[in-house]
Amino acid sequence: MKVSYAVRAACVALSLTAAAPAVLAADLTVTAYGGAWEQAYRKCFVQPFEKSTGKSVDVILGSPMQWINQIAANPTHPPIDVMIGLVDSGEIARQRGLVEPIDESKIPNLKDIKPQMRAYGKGYGFPIAFGDFGLMYSKKSVPNPPKTWKEFVDGTNAGKWHAALPGIAYVGTAQGLIGLFAMVYGGSLDNVQPGLDQIKRMQKSGNVTFYSEPNSPLVALKSNDVDIAMYFDGRAWAEHDANNPDIGYLNPKPGAVAFPTMVQKVKNGSPLGLQFMNVIASAEGQSCFANLIQYSASNAHVKYSDRVAARVPQDGESMWLPFDVISKKTPQWVEMWNKQIGR
Repeated sequence: MKVSYAVRAACVALSLTAAAPAVLAADLTVTAYGGAWEQAYRKCFVQPFEKSTGKSVDVILGSPMQWINQIAANPTHPPIDVMIGLVDSGEIARQRGLVEPIDESKIPNLKDIKPQMRAYGKGYGFPIAFGDFGLMYSKKSVPNPPKTWKEFVDGTNAGKWHAALPGIAYVGTAQGLIGLFAMVYGGSLDNVQPGLDQIKRMQKSGNVTFYSEPNSPLVALKSNDVDIAMYFDGRAWAEHDANNPDIGYLNPKPGAVAFPTMVQKVKNGSPLGLQFMNVIASAEGQSCFANLIQYSASNAHVKYSDRVAARVPQDGESMWLPFDVISKKTPQWVEMWNKQIGR
């Protein structure tokens, strides 16, 4: 019986496939944000862990809610072992039973995490570092930047500068803008209307542009479309250092809202995750990380370079808002924003 060329080719391909070595999965799968954050994460945490343990690590990029949904789709055999995210996404993961309580005996470096930051994990994780959401500005366009949030609002309304504010679709808007302005202008997290009133005033002045993705303020500032923007300190300083000395940054009084990045061990994930988290909690790892991304670290023994030490906020200078409370109120705030300010 003759065998056709197509059949013979298929058999050869099948035999080659069967003979090919299987691609081995990494020993540990962790998550990270992209760009400079990922590069610092790999250098300061992943590489030291791999060197000390001989284990391999797979780093996947994306967003916290994307990772939470991936874990929830297969919680018995999760595709992720260690997850990073903001405090609000960490709280969602905790409430949904997707992460484990920390076994302190297996993370000895946890003892060096600052107590006020460690408390945000509620025993289910801890912050790596935090960034403040203050003001990035052009030194040429704004030679005398506002020293308080009220000066920023009044200056915007008076047309002293054109400002960029986060829109309702941006990740930091609920805490860093609505919650902040409510507190500054006599309201509270139960009454954010005073804060929304100030945002409406700024919008009506015609001196505000709202943004929804993190690169927009940088592009707008460098192209002179805006003069000042509410933005994260580490990202602003990174842009300053990237041959943009005209870019400045400050935290207006009474302070900028702190946004800590949490790390959590996924339930049913590899036990190696706790060893990896111990590297993340270390003074050595966090000193490396904080100096690269210029965020304030959670380990009390971190050593900053002189340049970075002058930039990161000191203890007590930032505003720490209750993220778990805010996450519950955010849907109502979004509805109020859409009705009063627009989508």
